[in-house]
Amino acid sequence: MRITFLGTGGAFCDYRVNYQNNAVVETSSGPVLIDCGTTACQSLRELGRHPGELHAVVFTHLHGDHASPEQLIWERYYESATGEPGWLETPMLAPADVLDPLLDGLGPFLSPFVDRTGAAHTDGVGALLRPERTAHARLGDLTVRWFRVDHVTTDAVDKPAYGLWLEQAGVRVWWSGDTAFNAEQAIRAARTPGCVRLFHECTFSPPCERSVHTHYAELCTLPDDVRERITLMHHTVVPDDIDVRKDGFCGAADRHQVFSLPRS
Repeated sequence: MRITFLGTGGAFCDYRVNYQNNAVVETSSGPVLIDCGTTACQSLRELGRHPGELHAVVFTHLHGDHASPEQLIWERYYESATGEPGWLETPMLAPADVLDPLLDGLGPFLSPFVDRTGAAHTDGVGALLRPERTAHARLGDLTVRWFRVDHVTTDAVDKPAYGLWLEQAGVRVWWSGDTAFNAEQAIRAARTPGCVRLFHECTFSPPCERSVHTHYAELCTLPDDVRERITLMHHTVVPDDIDVRKDGFCGAADRHQVFSLPRS
C-alpha cells in the first residue's frame, strides 16, 4: 500500500509550514484522496499531480480542513493536466450523515454552472458530483471501511465523524480521522491481524477537558506494542524538545512524505 501525505497539519496550520491532513492512496483504478481540505489542490500541484487523476474522494467528517472540495471539483471539470477542460465528475464517498450535509452545503457553490456547450444549469451538485453514501467501499483493489469516532462529542451533541480501515493486497491500515483519545480503540486496532500501521491524529498542546483531538501525552500512555505501530499525523510540527521515536512511535508523518507499506 502506497500512501502520500498532502499535508500533516491541523485546521489552523500556517501553509508555509504545512498543509492540512489529507492523503492520497494509490489503487489499481487510480489515486484515492482521503479528505479534501482547502490546501489539497495546491499540495497536489506541488507533487506534479492534477485533481483529474483522482479516482475518488473519501471523507471522514465535516470540518474545513477535511471537507472543502469546491476548488478540486472545479479543477476536475474546467481543467486537466494539459490545460484543456477535463469535464470530469467527482466521485465522493462517505456515510450518509457526512455526505448529505456536505452536498447540501456545496449547492450554492456549484450552482449555477456552465457546461461544455456553454449552457447554464442550476443543479451543479447533480451534474458535477457522483455521490455514494456508504460505510464500505471497493475502489479498485482498495477496500475502505468507515467506523465511528468521537470528535465533537458532548452530552448534547455527537458530530458524525469517522476513521477508516484501509485494506489492499493483504495490507491493513488504520486511519484515525480526527478523534478524541480512545485507548481501547487504538489498542484493538493495533492488535488486529494484518494491521501494519496506525496513522493516528495528534496534537502537542497540553491535554484539556473535553478536547476534540488526541494529545501526545495521551498517546504516550499506550502499550509499547501499540505505540510502535503508530505514525503521528495532524500534528503540524513536532516540538524540538520531543523525540517521537525515542518515545516508542514509528515516527511523525511529514508533508509530501510517501509510505510504502508491505505485508507484516
